[in-house]
Amino acid sequence: MASITVGTPFNIDLEFKVAAFGKRLLAWLVDFVIICAYFILMLEFVSPLLGTEDQVRSMASISLITLPALLYQLFIEILMNGQTLGKKVAGVKVVDRVGREPTWGQYIIRWILCTGNIVICSIPYNMLRTPVLIIFSVIVYLPDVLSLLISAKGQRLGDLAAGTVVIDSNYRANINETIYLEIEDKHYQPVFPQVMRLSDRDINGIRNLLQMKTGTKETDHYIIDVSQKIKTVLGIESDLYPLDFMEQLLKDYNYFTAQSRQ
Repeated sequence: MASITVGTPFNIDLEFKVAAFGKRLLAWLVDFVIICAYFILMLEFVSPLLGTEDQVRSMASISLITLPALLYQLFIEILMNGQTLGKKVAGVKVVDRVGREPTWGQYIIRWILCTGNIVICSIPYNMLRTPVLIIFSVIVYLPDVLSLLISAKGQRLGDLAAGTVVIDSNYRANINETIYLEIEDKHYQPVFPQVMRLSDRDINGIRNLLQMKTGTKETDHYIIDVSQKIKTVLGIESDLYPLDFMEQLLKDYNYFTAQSRQ
């Protein structure tokens, strides 16, 4: 499975897993079923109430039926922080290339360049002709599918233009790969309260550094540089050895986080 590497302000690299094609296909199918169900309900129960004049019916159809379905992906992804209902079910999420939530502009760009919007607009006209709809969908989605399969980070055309990536939001490291650290001392006294200015990503990066094999000159220098940068940013003065300093930060972070949940 492909991955993207994200750097924190402390030069600590973190990794996100790119969503597998199967998961993205599942997300698309769920969203497609939702949109089809919406069209069926609107055409069955709302369309008969729109009047008999062709112009009135046409305008009402665009406003109440086609347009909401067309905007579904854009608005739901913005409201649900990078997920549609289908993406939620499949466990995938849209992020930008550095792991942050995309901006509205990025959401809009990937939506505009979504070739599937053409399929969505055609659903009411082809719903009763399933083979036609399937063939049409395959042709329209082909550029995006090829881009998704060929690009290194599994990006379709809209993702490439917007600078976004679809990641596996359900990927979880095992307990030894998390920032969790059990503190057995009931009378533990934290040393660096400034640690709460760090994010979970930064702390996870510190944990990764603590698991690195030391002893090489290059690795030791890297750990010293990261330790010094953290001290500078947080305004901390400490004589602790770099590894001991970062281990103390990890303990303090877990202590304060546990206290905030009580």
